[in-house]
Amino acid sequence: MIWVKKIFVRLMQYEHCVQTFTLSCCVGIYIALSPFVGFHTAMVFLFSWLFALNFSVVLAVSMMINNPWTMMPVYGMSYLCGDWMLSWFGLNHNAWNPSWVSKGNELLSNYVSFSGFSFWAFMIGGNILGLGLALIAYPIVKRVATMMVKSRAKVINSVIKSKEAVRSMAKKVAANKPNGKEHAPSGTK
Repeated sequence: MIWVKKIFVRLMQYEHCVQTFTLSCCVGIYIALSPFVGFHTAMVFLFSWLFALNFSVVLAVSMMINNPWTMMPVYGMSYLCGDWMLSWFGLNHNAWNPSWVSKGNELLSNYVSFSGFSFWAFMIGGNILGLGLALIAYPIVKRVATMMVKSRAKVINSVIKSKEAVRSMAKKVAANKPNGKEHAPSGTK
């Protein structure tokens, strides 16, 4: 959990407003889990501009969650979530596939022995999972960001107090010197 704190500290350097930071993180979570493959960077630009969010925070969060090493598990979770939701409602989502997905399913079944990919399970699952996790993360991120801002304020106040203490000590030392000049040690010219 120490690495998570380090990441939050680094990201808080780019955004000092807790509300904007929290919204930027949650939009980044949604973008990372969204099923619009190939449009994530465009979504970061669009959402950052549209909602006046911090671009660097949105991009960093989305890239931490969805990157080449985590892409397959993220999209697999999205698909399973959508498949579970559609089958829970008793819908045959494979029958609603567009024609190009049906042709892709034929190729997959011939070469990889995998069939039954559902476009709608992927799309619905990715959007529901992204929105759900972003909404769940909102109060958590807001609380952590608020605590970090408060701890930063304490550190800044202690630094200010220590500077004031050093200044008062310097004034006392200067007041104790005769005429504000130091005497040369004996034996020197």
